[in-house]
Amino acid sequence: MGEQFNFNRPYKPFGFNIQVPERTLQQAGESLEGIIKAPVAPLFNFLEENESVFNGNIAFEINRTEAQNFNIGSMMRMEDEKINGQRPHFDMHF
Repeated sequence: MGEQFNFNRPYKPFGFNIQVPERTLQQAGESLEGIIKAPVAPLFNFLEENESVFNGNIAFEINRTEAQNFNIGSMMRMEDEKINGQRPHFDMHF
């Protein structure tokens, strides 16, 4: 007998007679979207940051960097020989 109503106004359980503001519904949707996307967001960020690794451009970058290092080292050795002379050679075989 806990539920009472009259015929003039039908019984409505709590919640059905409350209007939720539009902004609240929008925020709830954004929150759910964030909860769903949160676990995969770091993965997509990682893939985006390291895209050159996965599309083959990293091999080109490595080769370019190695060639640059070789050229710089070669030029530095040539300048060193010009300034300090040739490096000494020691014959260790008697």
